[in-house]
Formats: sequence, structure tokens, C-alpha cells
Amino acid sequence: MGAQPVRAAHCRRDLKLLVHSKREISFQMDIEVVRRVCLARYLYELGTANLKSSNDMHLFAAVNLMQDAVEAFLIGVAEHLGARIAAYTTFDKYIVAIDEKIAPNHLPFKLQLLRLNSIRIGSKHQGIQPARDECERLAVSIREFFDVVTSANFNTSFSAISTLDLLDEGQVKAALVEAKTALETQDYAAVAINCRKVLYIEIEHNYNVFKFRHGAPPTLGIGLLGGYSEAPDYARHESYIEKNVHVPTDYIVLDHSRISAELVTRGVQPEEYWNVWRLTPEVIRNEDGGWTYKNDFDKLDHEVLINKAEYIFSTTVDVALSFQANRKRIQYAAGKHYTIALTQEGVPVYEKADKNSAQHSQTPPGVTTLSTTFSSPGLTGDGVYYQIFHVGTPFVYGFIHESYVKWE
Repeated sequence: MGAQPVRAAHCRRDLKLLVHSKREISFQMDIEVVRRVCLARYLYELGTANLKSSNDMHLFAAVNLMQDAVEAFLIGVAEHLGARIAAYTTFDKYIVAIDEKIAPNHLPFKLQLLRLNSIRIGSKHQGIQPARDECERLAVSIREFFDVVTSANFNTSFSAISTLDLLDEGQVKAALVEAKTALETQDYAAVAINCRKVLYIEIEHNYNVFKFRHGAPPTLGIGLLGGYSEAPDYARHESYIEKNVHVPTDYIVLDHSRISAELVTRGVQPEEYWNVWRLTPEVIRNEDGGWTYKNDFDKLDHEVLINKAEYIFSTTVDVALSFQANRKRIQYAAGKHYTIALTQEGVPVYEKADKNSAQHSQTPPGVTTLSTTFSSPGLTGDGVYYQIFHVGTPFVYGFIHESYVKWE
């Protein structure tokens, strides 16, 4: 009747294969199947992009890419159904193997698939230039083939299958889950907004100058917990904000060169990041944790997003995965919390590990325990100093001498 469930150690989620008998059987979708479907979508997009070129040489690339897309997709479907695929299975045999699994039904658009394969062979091995009008018709048929087969066999849309399951739980994945749901319900504006949230969480929040609207924050200059921002220096001033911030999202002031360099360092393709940035509306996170977005009519127009939403979503997932992979490659020391006890209140706090340096302040009344991250010999060899901070009113950051530390 229907194919048996595919079982694998690295299966990530349950989907349902809607069998043509209308009976539903529970399946697990192997992550490698997801990868093949995503590869098919990527190759297809490259193929249709080549079709848009007025240079006829691009037609050769278009048909080869579209045929590769179909083959990757067929392999993914075959693996999902448990169809037997040999190491050197030819293109037409994929179709036969899948048809055997879904009998008495069969794959749609079979003639178009075989015609595409024939044109690809002629173009690749005999140098025959494909006809543009036929390639354009086949591109439409192939996309319909992807949509129909994905819906029937994965109980979801071709656009929605993604490597989203590879992302760790957190704010980024939550935003992309909302974007995926919106894509499936054709709420394309929500797709664009949620994908832009990912860019904000990963990068843009570091360029928020909201904290400078009343001048430099009180803690500026004494640690990262204060007025830290990667926004350009000229934007971190009350006068700039007064003159240039007209709507909430104007508080985000980007340094494009710095961001592009960071993207390369973190393994993200800059053009992919900036494409999503250009195609989506500006967003900003409010102080209460909510979101505000600019209702940009061009970027939220439904008719415009019909042809852009899928690209925005899939590209944002790829960008998020690159950020995540980069974070996992970087090794950090264990982030434990260390404290020290003081011998008294009102301990002097210095700017440097030196009693002769400027004295920032004293520890607040009643405070006899402080957080610390390291100790170091002093600059003048007069003992050991502890770098400390106290989050409260007032905020305290600096160095204290070991003579004020209580040892038990």
C-alpha cells in the first residue's frame, strides 16, 4: 500500500506522508532528505536565474541546473519512501523506483522530466543550445512538479521544507518558525518581518543608539555593561539622535563596512545577508522585549513578496545556520561566576591595577561581596589586584587591592 517508514539514527522530526488512499501513516523525515530537497530548491533557483539572462549561453547552465535540481529532489523522495536506489541509477530509473512505491499512482509531469533530461544531455554532451521558450515552459512545469510531489509525500509545501531543524532552540529559531508558518499560510509580510528579526538578533542590535538619546549613558567608559555600541561614533551622541531619528527604527545606525567584515569572519556570505536586509523592513526591539517594525509599503507588498518570500526565508535560514556553526567552532573558557568577600565597606576602586591611578569610586555602603573575573599583579609590583564589578546603584567597575580581600 504505502511505503514503510524510513528509520535512521539522525532522524529529526515526524512528518506525515499523505498516501493516495487518503490514509495517513506516520513518517520520520531524515535530515539528509531535508538537505536534498533544499539542494533541489537552491539549484532550481540558480537555473531560473540563468533563464532571465538575455545571453543565450546562460540557457546551457539553466537546463543543467534544473535537471540537477530534479535529480536531487527525486533522490530525496526515493530515500524518504524507502525506494531501492543503486549507486549508478540513471535519471529515468529514479522515476520507476518511486512509481513502484506509490503504485497504483505515479509521479506527475513525467514527460516534462524526461524531456528536460533529454535537453540537458544534448546541451552538455553535444553542445546543442536549448530553446529559450521550451526552457521557460519546462521551468514552470518543474516547479509545479516540486509543489505537487512535496505536498503529496511530505504533507507540507516545497517552499517550507528547510534545514530549520538544524538550528538550536532560541530566539533565532523561534523567529524562523514563525516565518515558516507564515510562508505556509502565504502571510508573506510576516515572513519578511520575522526574517528581519533574525538579522537584528544576530547583528543589528549591536548598532542600536537608543541608550544615547539623553547623552552618554552614566556607565560609559567603565565596562561593557554600560554604553557599549558598535554604531559609528558620530551616531552615539544626543545631537545626532535629535537631528536624525524620526521613527523608532532610525535608532539603528549601521556601519556597513564593519558588518561586511564581520560576516566574512563568521562564515556568512555578505551578499546573502545584504539581500535579505534589502528585501525586508527595518525592525527594532523595544525596551519591554516587544518588536516595532517600519511598515515599508514596497517591502511588505503582497504581490512583490509572492516572488521573494521563499528566497528571503531560505536565505535567512542559511545565514542563521552559518552564524550558529561559527559560534560552535569558537571555544570559550567556562563562564562561571566568581565572587570575593571584602574586609570592610567603602573599599577604594581604582581605574587600573595601581593605587596611583585614578580612583573611580568606593564600594557602596553595605556591599561586602563583589563579582570578579580575574586577578593580576599590579603595575608597580605592590601586590595583587582584583578586577571587580557591582551591578546596582551605583554601578561600580575597576580594580581593588588584595589587602581588602577577606580570606577564609
